[in-house]
Amino acid sequence: MQNVRADVESDLVLEDGTRVLTGFPFDLEDHWREWVGSVQFTNLKACNLFLLRTATEGWAEGHLQVIGDTVSEKLQNDVGGIFAMLRLVGTIEYERAFVLGGYVESGKASCRQFSQTERFNITRGCLPWVINEGDLRNAVKLRKAYSLFQQETPVGQTRRFGRGCYALKVGLERYFASDRLHGFVRALEALILPETGKTEKQFVSRCAIFAGPKAAEADIRESLREAYKMRCDIEHVHDWDRSLRALPVAEREGVALWRTRQMEMLACAAYAKILLDPDLGEQFYDESKVAAFWQKQDHEIRSAFGNVCDITKLQMVRRYDAFGRAESSEWPASYAESLGREAQSG
Repeated sequence: MQNVRADVESDLVLEDGTRVLTGFPFDLEDHWREWVGSVQFTNLKACNLFLLRTATEGWAEGHLQVIGDTVSEKLQNDVGGIFAMLRLVGTIEYERAFVLGGYVESGKASCRQFSQTERFNITRGCLPWVINEGDLRNAVKLRKAYSLFQQETPVGQTRRFGRGCYALKVGLERYFASDRLHGFVRALEALILPETGKTEKQFVSRCAIFAGPKAAEADIRESLREAYKMRCDIEHVHDWDRSLRALPVAEREGVALWRTRQMEMLACAAYAKILLDPDLGEQFYDESKVAAFWQKQDHEIRSAFGNVCDITKLQMVRRYDAFGRAESSEWPASYAESLGREAQSG
């Protein structure tokens, strides 16, 4: 990852064997410029966080593959999955991310595969975030849980939860906030399984159960209602803030971005909770079980999710920095101090 904001000790080894480094694990010699091109060579030299997986066996004797074989695909899926799940944990800030594949022979590294990953973007107004060791370890756990879900999905069957994961991934990759909101709301709809003709009502009532404390339910429901109406306008190619026209013109975009950040926070937190909690996850991996889950009493549902999220903690932002994040004057009290401590190596 290039110019990523992180505070991680170099050569950290995660539970699945992935090594985390803050510098290249081998010399980036000049002949790499010919392999990847001058521009990408410069970008690679600016990378400051690496996820590394290696293997020394698994190929037929005398026949080493580094593209398309089972061993190489597993290695790339492992690191790619951790990277994707890291975005579920928090708002990664980076310029570019690359995937390299190859082999080392007699101490010399040879590149045989090079690509740039899909970019995960931020929602305007977000707070800066620093990757730390705990975040990486959580990402490993999430990747393992999602891998198990994929393995248990029957061939030819796409479960509702899997489609929701894809909607969330698409939302996180989109640049425009309107497209991001659309993806986040769709991901949440995959979880709540709304009945025909009752989608808005059940989106608000069901999401409100795990979107924050019951004491703040009125505010939470209003946020969810506005977000859903915006999603419907986006779906039908209307202006995304059409439902906010009762507000002063100067406030509409700020409120729309606020609702988008809230839906992003809620969707990421809900999917992470379902993946990491086997008892809760069991209720969402089959559509008939999803339907049965939402027939439970509200207090049972709230207990199952626990304190997974509180969207009321996100405040409306009116001033932004040059990168689209909330300006430091908009940060919560003491946030700057904690960010400074964590980002010393960033």
